[in-house]
Amino acid sequence: MTTILLIAQRILDEFGFSLAGSGGSATNIEYLIDDAISYVNAETGKSIATLSGAAGSKSITGTDAELFAVKSLCNLFLRARNEKGPNFSVSSISVSQITGDPHFTVYMKFVDKALDRLRGRSFQIT
Repeated sequence: MTTILLIAQRILDEFGFSLAGSGGSATNIEYLIDDAISYVNAETGKSIATLSGAAGSKSITGTDAELFAVKSLCNLFLRARNEKGPNFSVSSISVSQITGDPHFTVYMKFVDKALDRLRGRSFQIT
């Protein structure tokens, strides 16, 4: 098991997001991380614990595979949040623009494969 301290800041740093552009506080990012944990648990039957510690400086503990899945999913959550912009308009962006983005496509594959591994399923890379 691995523990990552200050997980909100770690995710922001790893994926190149700023706190100001991604929800305004580490606590808001931690809410997304807990949502990602809940999603991974629901999809895989795992029981990754939600974040622990004081708000704004929480930690996560899990296997390397679990942490990869959670962090990758958080990356997609943050990307979706940031891409919509403060004044989202349906006419200025389409689903195909988001899903056609190579970064989005790569991380969707990462998340899908990571969830399959955590479920214990075998898979073939295509």
